[in-house]
Amino acid sequence: MTDTNVKTGIAFYAPLKSPLHPIPSGDRKIARLFIRALEQGGYHVELASQLRTFDKRGDSHRQQRLIIIAKKEATRIMRRWNKQGFRPHAWFSYHLYYKAPDLIGPIICQALHIPYIVAEASWAEKRAKGGWALYHQQVATGLKLASKVICINPRDKVALVDFYSQRQKQSHSPLVSLNAFIDDLPVNHDGSYVNSEHSQVSKDSGELTATLTREGIAAKYGLDSHLPWLITIAMMRSGDKHHSYQQLSSVVNFLQQPHQLLIIGDGIMEAEVRTLFVRHRQVKFAGALENSQIRQLLPHFELLVWPAINEALGMIFLEAQQAGVAVVAGDQGGVSSIVNNNVTGTLVDAYNAQEMSVTIDGLLKNNEKLKTMKHAAKQYVTQHHSIEASARQLNCVIQDAISNPLDNI
Repeated sequence: MTDTNVKTGIAFYAPLKSPLHPIPSGDRKIARLFIRALEQGGYHVELASQLRTFDKRGDSHRQQRLIIIAKKEATRIMRRWNKQGFRPHAWFSYHLYYKAPDLIGPIICQALHIPYIVAEASWAEKRAKGGWALYHQQVATGLKLASKVICINPRDKVALVDFYSQRQKQSHSPLVSLNAFIDDLPVNHDGSYVNSEHSQVSKDSGELTATLTREGIAAKYGLDSHLPWLITIAMMRSGDKHHSYQQLSSVVNFLQQPHQLLIIGDGIMEAEVRTLFVRHRQVKFAGALENSQIRQLLPHFELLVWPAINEALGMIFLEAQQAGVAVVAGDQGGVSSIVNNNVTGTLVDAYNAQEMSVTIDGLLKNNEKLKTMKHAAKQYVTQHHSIEASARQLNCVIQDAISNPLDNI
């Protein structure tokens, strides 16, 4: 390691999904963005572990096994660091909740007496009983230990404020708000990217495709270049994702204006999702694409449409707006914190398919309003959700945690 002696070292860990996980997702994307922001702030980021603690079903035996595995992993990590001559100044965990707590960080932070920093934690008091009770206790352990808890989703912050108001022993709250942010990769008017260096940990795999044209995209995906293009980008999973796809199919049923919709994504429910749209010849499927490919496609589309049922945040909304694509989405979870309603897009009742279709039709009929939204979308992301601004804020948060260690570490 070349930079560890001159840069402040940060141990990074994402218990739900490693930033090196082979399957794309919003979690992987945000984890990589945090790494880039930390590196941009001048830190050396060390990926501490790829152990995934996720328990989907609330199996207490699985949770007990993973707690034992995590203790051994913590010992191995510290032994490895000792051999490498590396000692982090702080531990940074991204996204812990009752299905995927951080079982490693608190152990190492207490052993090395370094600050424990958390981003995107959530707290659900109702999980104190039931199948996830053991994991729920582990989340509480992490939150009590944390020097800083960075909140991106306003919905999660409400419960965290309640958590600390009941249990707080520190002289000040560890909660810090941070806007969701996006990598500022400049996009040319043709959809290609200006060259940008990526770190090994944070870059997406897959090659950047050649310069894209509307005619080339139309030929590849069977689109009509003379019609307005809508786009949906979401994994095809069971649960909320599938419910959103079901709702989207109802929206398409109601749409009156000529259009075409390209759906990007795959997953275990792909066959079921395709069946939902089998009668709609204007709906095309692209399968799964790498993030770099998606971000080259986006500038050629008019609207990103998605019901976003129980959507935590949805980073694709930021990526679309950055590319000059307006948004029509369900007003759920943290979506309202990253879409400027009636300025960069329109948020509607996620369960009202007719309202969403009327909104989409209205924008497709009003080209001037749509153009205004698309232009505003680019400006909005640059002004409020840039990685530069977040890197500066993260630097302040981390330096404060390092300079003012808590007694409970």
